[in-house]
Amino acid sequence: MSGVRFVFPKPRLAELLKMPGGLPVVEALERAQANLETIKPACRADLMSLLDTAEAAFAELGNDFDEVRMAGLYAIAVRGIGTGAVCGAPGVDTALTSLCDLLDFLLTGKRHDREAIGVHLQAWRLLMTVDLPQAGADSILAGLRKVTAKYAKA
Repeated sequence: MSGVRFVFPKPRLAELLKMPGGLPVVEALERAQANLETIKPACRADLMSLLDTAEAAFAELGNDFDEVRMAGLYAIAVRGIGTGAVCGAPGVDTALTSLCDLLDFLLTGKRHDREAIGVHLQAWRLLMTVDLPQAGADSILAGLRKVTAKYAKA
């Protein structure tokens, strides 16, 4: 008769996690920031290209509710969220979030406001191309939030 033997391997990951080593947090953050600086120009170019695409989509948007085109504009804008912080324009992330919220409210309510969408795109371009003082950027973003809030209630 043969004997059955149960073998339980020791998890290697648990051992590795218990071992000291690796980079100190401060050094890891410095390296991460340095890496972000190297991709900053590419991110900025990508965000400007995305803005051009959004403006072209906006130009095709008529004066009446168009679910397909508005959803397409939403898909363009949502892709840019988070890129503004990397490329040195964090206000753009707030503007894009506001634009996406606005489009979501408009789509849900089957409403259309070309001017509200347009002002968001203009703010996006302004935040990308003009070196505004923080108070100016904050004022623009507060205005965008007011425009979006108007449709949140409806």
